[in-house]
Amino acid sequence: MDIHLERAGRGPAVLWIHGYTMDRTIWHPLWDRLPGFRHCGVDLPGHGRSGPLRGGETLAGLATRIMEVARAEGADRVVGLSFGSAVALQLAISHPQAVRRLVVAAPTIAGALSDAGAARREIQLTMLYRMAGPGPHMTRLWMTSPPDIFRGTESHLLLRERLQRIIDGHRWAELKCGAMRSLASHVHTDADLGGVTAATLVITGDEDMPAFLANASRLAAVVPRCDRLSVPGAGHLCLIERPDEVAGPLRAHLAAAG
Repeated sequence: MDIHLERAGRGPAVLWIHGYTMDRTIWHPLWDRLPGFRHCGVDLPGHGRSGPLRGGETLAGLATRIMEVARAEGADRVVGLSFGSAVALQLAISHPQAVRRLVVAAPTIAGALSDAGAARREIQLTMLYRMAGPGPHMTRLWMTSPPDIFRGTESHLLLRERLQRIIDGHRWAELKCGAMRSLASHVHTDADLGGVTAATLVITGDEDMPAFLANASRLAAVVPRCDRLSVPGAGHLCLIERPDEVAGPLRAHLAAAG
């Protein structure tokens, strides 16, 4: 299998899906705060120890590949952060029988308006990659605000340093082959989102970017069984910025029946 998986703990299985340029190790501090579960962290294709993104890969195709991992692990609880939340949503849309309880944090809805600075940053990253290839210079540009993806980590220096080390190892090959474009072309309609049958918890930092707060409001309005949690003082990466604050609500949601 070309999707790398890390397992930790014992108990009901939870599948964890990280954000763009990260890997499964971002979850370790949160796993430490959530005993009683068997945590299954994937590295998305093109990230961490997984193989590269496939040319022309669609979001639905990627979700199916992740579903196969979840099914093999018996993990019907799924947590996604940022871009990982778009994958998690697609998994719940395409394979509703595979997801019983869903958490989407800093929710990314495919086809929804994103932060304006994110598109500019993608162009800048692509130009820098073509000139200088992968390396820490890419990390520095990617973690600079705006867009404010990493602004919330500025007051959590150990977390920021850990993320820098993870992103330093990112290969950025998707910028060369354009593999992310086919993923980004997908659109989640209200009808798609309304078909999510999983009990869903939407989590945002109250200092996240407006586009993601709007996504959270949309999900709360159209997903049938949806609760919403706002984390005070947290930014875009709310789950890893504030693990102590989110561990309790996560435990309650993931452990609940039905």
